[in-house]
Amino acid sequence: MRIGYNAAMRLLFAESSVRGYGTEQHIAALAIAMARRGHDVRCLVIAGSPVATVLEDARVPVVSIRTGRTRGMRIATALLHLALRQRPDWMISNDPRFYRLLLAIRGITGARVALFRHWHDAPKRRRSRDLLSRRTDRFILVSQFHREDYRRQGMSVEHASVLYNPIDTERFRPSPPARADARARLGFTDSEAVVGYVGRMIEAKGIFTLADAAERFLAAEGSTRMLWVGDGEDSARLRGRIAQTAHASRHSFLGWDANLALVYPALDILAVPSIYPEPFGRVSVEAQAAAVPVVSSLAGGLPETFVPGSTGIGVEPGDIDGLASALLTLIRDPERRRQMGIAGREWACARFSLARIARDFEGLLANG
Repeated sequence: MRIGYNAAMRLLFAESSVRGYGTEQHIAALAIAMARRGHDVRCLVIAGSPVATVLEDARVPVVSIRTGRTRGMRIATALLHLALRQRPDWMISNDPRFYRLLLAIRGITGARVALFRHWHDAPKRRRSRDLLSRRTDRFILVSQFHREDYRRQGMSVEHASVLYNPIDTERFRPSPPARADARARLGFTDSEAVVGYVGRMIEAKGIFTLADAAERFLAAEGSTRMLWVGDGEDSARLRGRIAQTAHASRHSFLGWDANLALVYPALDILAVPSIYPEPFGRVSVEAQAAAVPVVSSLAGGLPETFVPGSTGIGVEPGDIDGLASALLTLIRDPERRRQMGIAGREWACARFSLARIARDFEGLLANG
């Protein structure tokens, strides 16, 4: 039974990406959260995409568009038809490809438009800035840092709201059987401490900083392993660099796996080493929901995703020595990891759960 906001809303979500990273997971999780709150949710997505799979598994109604040379025209046509059929109260997207299209459909249907933006850089063109800050009914950023950073970049944010990423904390609920299964599947023993990285394999995410730090903690602690989860344009360069190190055999690589609930239980610590100002940090919260403490850089909005000293440890971006030292501290202290894991689980559930963020989103849409 839904609580809080009294009237069920008709909500149309739109996403054209074929990837499954944090931005795409955000829109899927928000749609699922609002459906579970009792709202009438419909989603336009690309057939076979990770977003489509997650939504279909959650039994959220989707309209799937196939890729091809005329995809843009098919998306526009399908979105208009869906809006005319559903007559949504709100149309919602974090996909820049849909921004102008949704505003055009608003003029036909009268539906209001809520647009999210995840990117660090504010739009360069004045027309794009005005579209988000003045023409959109709700303009939403994903952290307090993100809002302040856009203001520093000269963008009007007086009407911008902040809404954190929703996390399905029940999906990441930790359990001894899940941990045993995950470690057995990935080839880790009970006596090994496993440090993980989850995300895009690009330099801005700090993967080379972490690779250098890994050489230090792997040399210092012989029963430690490093697990890399993800892919990206710098993946081959990272693998080549690690192959030349003395501890290459203690690194494991797993391609991008949208079902991270089967990965986090294998970890003892998650490293989030970004060297650029992340607007948010979804994997940090997911790991804490799975009772895995984090060692995170303090770049951008990442400090808003954990409690330094309680659910994780913060380090300066690009600080190899600091990152290695913080990881070694937790590698050598299983009891502290356990206590941080408990605190992290409580923090994630209280601040980022689907129910919490859905309730906040309801209030944001209903306010004015």
